[in-house]
Amino acid sequence: MPIQDYHFQDRIFFAREVDLITPDDAREWATRLEEAAAQSPVPIVALVDALGVNRVSVGAHDIFSKASYTRNVKRVVVATNVVVSGSASNISLLGKRNQTEVFRTLEEARHHAESLVAQSGTGELNAT
Repeated sequence: MPIQDYHFQDRIFFAREVDLITPDDAREWATRLEEAAAQSPVPIVALVDALGVNRVSVGAHDIFSKASYTRNVKRVVVATNVVVSGSASNISLLGKRNQTEVFRTLEEARHHAESLVAQSGTGELNAT
């Protein structure tokens, strides 16, 4: 399974991605993100460990970029490797402006996600 270890805790929706990410995988992630955001009374942060991904299909790019508009998601924070950093940047550019941030290590990404959650006044809800 290319996307695994889904969990939602302390306003952070986490998933680990590996190998090839297809449109079906991206749709599953987007659905689970939307479900997590809907159950939270305040905006959440999506944290993605994409360090094990070797390719993101073109169709998945579109789905991930549209998911950046998910209501009640403050930011999408992605840890990615050099191989797919271009894909992550493209997804960021295609999605909601300033919504997706890319980091080189999971530690940096997690720290940033936690700092976003800890900020008081979590920002406005995103439009759908």
